[in-house]
Amino acid sequence: MRNDRPAPAGGTPRTVLMCPGQGAYLPGALRHLREVPSVSRVLRTVDAHGAALGGTRTPVGRLLTDAAAPEPDRLVRTDPLAFDLATYAAVVASATLMLDLAAPPVHAVLGHSVGDLAALTVAGAITLEQGVRLLHVRDRLLRDAALPAAGLLATDLTAERAADLLRAEDLPQVRIAARNAPGQTVLAGPDDQLAALRRAAEALGRRATVLTSRTAYHHPLLTEVHRTFRRLLRAQPVAPPALPVYTATTAGPARTPAQLRTVAAAHLCEPLAFHRTLRALRLAGFTTYLDSGPRALLSTLARAGLPGCTTAAPSRTPVGVDRIRHRLTAALR
Repeated sequence: MRNDRPAPAGGTPRTVLMCPGQGAYLPGALRHLREVPSVSRVLRTVDAHGAALGGTRTPVGRLLTDAAAPEPDRLVRTDPLAFDLATYAAVVASATLMLDLAAPPVHAVLGHSVGDLAALTVAGAITLEQGVRLLHVRDRLLRDAALPAAGLLATDLTAERAADLLRAEDLPQVRIAARNAPGQTVLAGPDDQLAALRRAAEALGRRATVLTSRTAYHHPLLTEVHRTFRRLLRAQPVAPPALPVYTATTAGPARTPAQLRTVAAAHLCEPLAFHRTLRALRLAGFTTYLDSGPRALLSTLARAGLPGCTTAAPSRTPVGVDRIRHRLTAALR
């Protein structure tokens, strides 16, 4: 999973590989890649280690290689741990393949929300086995917390307009979870208050879409879960990453073991400022942004936040290695 060639110096263009979180599960997303050694190894490892830990009977390998597997909304309701593991495995497998195929090389990884765990894995800071174990631990903590029904709502509002609307509608428990782009702000909070916010936004002619999520990530509701998860992370070994690891919660790369552990837990209650991280990357010389997930979610945000940058989403639809290589070549030439 390592791409050991050093980043170029000076003003030479650089490439960052983005690892999405919520929204990265697509039934059968890897069905044309199941025989690729790096992909099959990720799926086998996640399933083997997941089976040893228990908690889900749904093999990730089937979810990601069968187009008839459960849709995201159904899976997150019926088996949220399988949803989390499939999201993680899909991003790690796709990102690993892109690192193998990319020429010229990738120079950094960028995680978005729970995609930070995939970014840490791809960079070599944690192992696949650790990633699976951490998701199992997080699942137990979320279940034991007995949280209220809560989730995420994506809007086409600016962060400032969203904050104004929250005050006008008197929705104190809804918080800004992510400033993703000038025209995309994600809100988190209890389901009833999100429903009220959605009605208010739509009455103004704005878009408001409920995201597939098991809870209100990036929200103070998860403060205790975050605190316990951080404490458990102290015992986790963290290796020096082979690639700089960026996250949407801070502008600069995580360098020390303590910073890398912070990255692993940030998605629970820290708000995202993806647009800020993108600007920091551009100042650091990054010009090409590769999306390792389906649906081209992060590459769309990168284009909105960094006009004129080069983006590509080689795994945006289920395709084989040759097509992914072609898409990468077109983006990196």
